[in-house]
Amino acid sequence: MIKKKLTKPYQLLTLGLTATLLLVGCDDDSNNNSNTTPNIENPTNPSENLGSISGSVVDQISLEPIANATIIVAGQQYTSDADGKFQLTNLKVGETVTLIINAEGYPERSFTTSVSNGTATEVEYQLNNDNTVVSVTQVASEAFNLVIEDLGAQVRIPANALQRADGQPIVGNVTVSMDVVTPSVDPEEMPGGYGIVGGGFMESWGALIITAQDDDDNELVLVEGNMASLVIPVSTRSLAPLQEQLPLFFYDIVQQGWVQTSTATLQTLVNGTQVYAADVNEIGSWNVDVAMETVNVIGCVADTDGVRIDNALVKGDGINYSAITTAITDSNGDFSLPVRRDSKMLVFAQNGNRTSNAQSIITASGNYRITEGCLTVSTENDSLSIRLTWGEQPEDVDSHLLNPSGGHIFFANEGRLSAAPFANLDVDDTDSFGPEFITVRNLMIGRYRYGVENFSETKNPGLKNSPVNVFLAGPTIRSRTLTPTVNDDNINSIFWHSFDLVVDESCNITYESVDRWLTDEEAFNTFEVVASTPRYCVAP
Repeated sequence: MIKKKLTKPYQLLTLGLTATLLLVGCDDDSNNNSNTTPNIENPTNPSENLGSISGSVVDQISLEPIANATIIVAGQQYTSDADGKFQLTNLKVGETVTLIINAEGYPERSFTTSVSNGTATEVEYQLNNDNTVVSVTQVASEAFNLVIEDLGAQVRIPANALQRADGQPIVGNVTVSMDVVTPSVDPEEMPGGYGIVGGGFMESWGALIITAQDDDDNELVLVEGNMASLVIPVSTRSLAPLQEQLPLFFYDIVQQGWVQTSTATLQTLVNGTQVYAADVNEIGSWNVDVAMETVNVIGCVADTDGVRIDNALVKGDGINYSAITTAITDSNGDFSLPVRRDSKMLVFAQNGNRTSNAQSIITASGNYRITEGCLTVSTENDSLSIRLTWGEQPEDVDSHLLNPSGGHIFFANEGRLSAAPFANLDVDDTDSFGPEFITVRNLMIGRYRYGVENFSETKNPGLKNSPVNVFLAGPTIRSRTLTPTVNDDNINSIFWHSFDLVVDESCNITYESVDRWLTDEEAFNTFEVVASTPRYCVAP
C-alpha cells in the first residue's frame, strides 16, 4: 500500500488502535490443475439445499419503493407489491439467477443474484434513469438511433427491422432502450455474470443491454437479415494497451451464459473516447470480452465461533481486471475459487445477508492458498460490510467510518476485528477503481457515520461523475448500492457524507441518508473523534 501524506486536520487523528494485517500465502500447487477451465455451473459441487430471495424494487435516487413492477425469472413473472417487495422461493443454493425488471417510467434492467446457504437473501433492486440509460419510442417503420454522447455509446437499428418474437403484428409504438454497463465501476452490474456457455469465465471491456418492446410489452427481435450497429464504451480496470479487436459475446438467456459470436473493433471518437464497434443480429446483452486463463484461490469459510460454513457464496472481484467469479463452499466449508492468473483481486464470502471480511490477493501462474485462517462471517446478526468503488479518476478515494464511541476507521487507522473497535479497513486501494472494503462486527449501540473522501482532490471528474458507488450489506439492513445525487461542483467539496446508521440494543439497523458534500472543515467537525465508552448490541 502506498504511504499517504497526512495533511488534513481529520487525517491527523490517531486513536491508538493496532491494525491487524490479514496475511495470506501463495501456493504453487500443480496437483490442483491450476490452468484448467472451470465449468460455468460451479467448481465445488454444492449440495441441493434450497434458499430464497426477498427482493425490493426501488428508485435508485429516492430509494422509494416501486409498486407493480414486473419481475421475470426463468420465464416466470412476478409483481412487486405496494411496498415494492416480492419473493422468489425454492431456489437452488449456488444458483445464479437473472432477473429482468420492468416498471412504468423506467427502462428495463437486468440483475444477477446468487443464492447462498439455504437462507433468505434480502436484496434491493434499484431502477434509474441516469446517464447510462436512454430510450426512444416511435413507430417501427422509422430507424432507431440511440446515443449517449458523454459516454460515446450508440445503437442504430434500421427502419422496419423489428418484429414481435411470437410473429404477431406489433401493437402501437415501439420502445428501444440502451443501458450501458460499466464493469470497471460495478462488475456486479453485468447481466448473468461472467460465465461462458460450455465452461470458463471472461473479463469484460464494456457491455450494452438493448431491449425492444411494443406498447403491450411484447418482446421484439430483429427481422432475419437485418443488423443493429453497436458502439460500446471501453470500461475496464485493466491498464494493458487496448487491442484493435476483441471477442464479442451475446448473453444466451436459455443457456444462462455468454456465447462468442464475432469480434468488435476498437475506435477512437472525435472527443478522444475509446469504444468498440460491431454489427449484431440479436436484440439483447452484448459484451466485449476475453476468456480468462484461471488459477484457483483455495481457502475456507467459517463463522466467528470457528464453525465451518457449507454452501457459502465466495466471490473474487478483480482489482486490475473487470470480472467477478464465484464458488460455493463444500460440506467442510472449503472452496476453490477460479480467478484470473497473474492478477490482483478482492476475495470475500457471503452467507445469506452476512458478509465476511475481505482479502486482497495477488495470483501468479499457479494456485493460491489462503494460509492465515478462513474468511470469517459473524455468527450473530451484529455485523455489516461496506464496499467502495469508483472510476479511473480521481485516482485515490478513501472510506471513513466513525463509530458511536468515537473510533475513526480510515487509511491511517485501519482498526481490527478481533478486539475493539471490531471494525477494520480490510482493503485500501490507492490506484483507481477501488475497491475499499470495511467490515464491522459486534455493532455498537448508537450512530455510525460513513463518508467518502476525494483524496486526490481532482475534479475532472469529481466523485459524482467518477462515478462513486457504495455497497452496503448486513443481516438486519437491506443490501443496497448508494451514489451521490448532487454534483460536487464546488472545488472545496471533496468529502461526501453518504449515510448514517443507527443501531439499537437488539442490533437492528436504521439507515439514514445524508448525501451531503462537505468541505475539509465540515468533514473534520462531522468525523471528529469524541471518545466515549462503547456499548454493544445483543442480537436476538
